[in-house]
Amino acid sequence: MRKLAALFAIFTLAACGQPQQAAAPQGGQAQAPAERDSVILGSTQNLPDWLLVARQRDCRGETPADDRQCLGEVHFNQRTITRSADGATADIWIQVRHGRPQIYHVEDASTETTIRYTTQRLHYRFNCAEQKFVVAERQIMGAGEVVVARDEPTQVYRAPVAGSITAVVMPIACRGG
Repeated sequence: MRKLAALFAIFTLAACGQPQQAAAPQGGQAQAPAERDSVILGSTQNLPDWLLVARQRDCRGETPADDRQCLGEVHFNQRTITRSADGATADIWIQVRHGRPQIYHVEDASTETTIRYTTQRLHYRFNCAEQKFVVAERQIMGAGEVVVARDEPTQVYRAPVAGSITAVVMPIACRGG
């Protein structure tokens, strides 16, 4: 359990842009700058599917206790990362667990439905060369991690905002760290 916790901590720090504290490379060869600031795991086989990558504040409470209840978590699924052969594009799924219930409206010609949810999954597609992304699919999750609603937003590539979750997961999807 300690080994798993240590691997998780190292991986989380790498995903947040923290430099790796590692020994010198083997064979006396110098590392390129990009290699020095990343963590390369020998195997992710024993890690859980969903790995914590960030926390987010879903609302602004009146007291510090309210703020703690508003904290949500963002995870990515390492097993869903796919990259094109030339490395130009990459796909990744993230899961957002909100601290407070969110509202999702579904409307068709005859009915209007409001869904309250605390978990959603987003399928991001990154253009790694241009540093842009689109949301390919969004899933609203119900009890037992069952998809209760889904949509495919308009495919408009845009640059991630500094500090946003897309800015955090883009390097993970595009380069693996």
